[in-house]
Amino acid sequence: MTEETLRKAIVEAIGEEVARRVSAKLIALQKKALVVCTASTMGFSQWLVGLQQLEQEGFTFDLYLSENAAKILQVSAIRSAVSFGKVWLGETELPPEAIAAPYYTILVPAMTVNTAAKVANSFCDNPASRLILNSMMKGKNVIIAVDGCCPDNEERAAKGYRMTEPLKAQLRQNLVRLQEFGAVLTTAGKIASKTLRVIGASAANVPTATCACADQNKAKAAPAAAKVTRKILGRQDVVNLPEDSVLRIPARSQITQLAMDIIRVRRIQIVRE
Repeated sequence: MTEETLRKAIVEAIGEEVARRVSAKLIALQKKALVVCTASTMGFSQWLVGLQQLEQEGFTFDLYLSENAAKILQVSAIRSAVSFGKVWLGETELPPEAIAAPYYTILVPAMTVNTAAKVANSFCDNPASRLILNSMMKGKNVIIAVDGCCPDNEERAAKGYRMTEPLKAQLRQNLVRLQEFGAVLTTAGKIASKTLRVIGASAANVPTATCACADQNKAKAAPAAAKVTRKILGRQDVVNLPEDSVLRIPARSQITQLAMDIIRVRRIQIVRE
């Protein structure tokens, strides 16, 4: 090996080691997360399991519970299941923006319809919505479980909710806006694996939850494919398609707004033939 070849090898080795250390440092910073909960009980046990799994992966957490969340969620169960550092309840002495400042990752395992609507419309009149929107504005990892704010959640239907299609469409649109603002949507049962993928760490195996507006399918080697030959595609044609799937349709087919909302939320690829 010549001196020049040796010098290049040393420089490359140093560069690789620096990159490895920087990457490890960035991941470590992102594993310090703020958990923000509003007053939804849907998926409660599932996201608790998810936080425990993230804790096993080296995550550390602080916790903010909205005033209503502190009343209806089992705070003692949350604190006994996961080791939290700082805990804030309801109104805080510090501005919400100051509370969120040290964190690169914001996890929202319990989000209500009300909070989703506020953040989607940039209307933030309480600490929880301010924490979430400010974190989006700073380009942080904001990962939201939509069990409590997705109109298509089977648990919601089981609780007796019977919403009209226009109302469902509006609630779906709120989720579309959250994604457009930079949030990552998932379900309570997949919050651990989604979070690990977002920050670039290895995925974890977690239980799944059913919700039509977010992550609800097992990872596959290739995207699922479907084909519809109708000239007008409605919600019924896409509501059961998995996230990141491919839908083949005739070149001149029209897509209704309700169907397009679901397509955008689930990142379904449309191929016109």
